[in-house]
Amino acid sequence: MHSHDVAKAKRAFRQQSIYLEPEKAALLATLAETTLIPKAVLLRKAVDALLEVNGLLPKPRAVPTKRSQTVQ
Repeated sequence: MHSHDVAKAKRAFRQQSIYLEPEKAALLATLAETTLIPKAVLLRKAVDALLEVNGLLPKPRAVPTKRSQTVQ
């Protein structure tokens, strides 16, 4: 387990129930199966994106690459 996985595992989550239209629930299930990403993770990412778009969550900072750190 990587250090960032440990940090995520220690994070406290609050359970939220949601109601989805049957068609959307089926599409979410299909997406989870094809990507091998659990539905809960997909939904958390969707909420993060929604909060970011509405200015309630700071945008993730870009991680500098070796190429961008090289002085020419």
